[in-house]
Amino acid sequence: MAQFSFLMVLIPIIGEQMLDILKSVTGEAALGGGVSPACLVAGFISAFLAGLFACKAMVAIVKKAKLGWFALYCAIVAILIFILA
Repeated sequence: MAQFSFLMVLIPIIGEQMLDILKSVTGEAALGGGVSPACLVAGFISAFLAGLFACKAMVAIVKKAKLGWFALYCAIVAILIFILA
């Protein structure tokens, strides 16, 4: 079930990337926004590794059925969003 949930998030992510590519093709936005290719690659790699670690950690937590920790994680993230937004 947890793997299915993580796979479901791919649809909006891919959709957002398609919209960004469409905007860059039509000239509404520059691809990369003026950032050097080295910075884009470094950002991609670091985001990929952080996302991979987070997904593995969350799947491990859900598989162990320690949902109390997951609830705490969700509460902390929600509080941070309310504070920072």
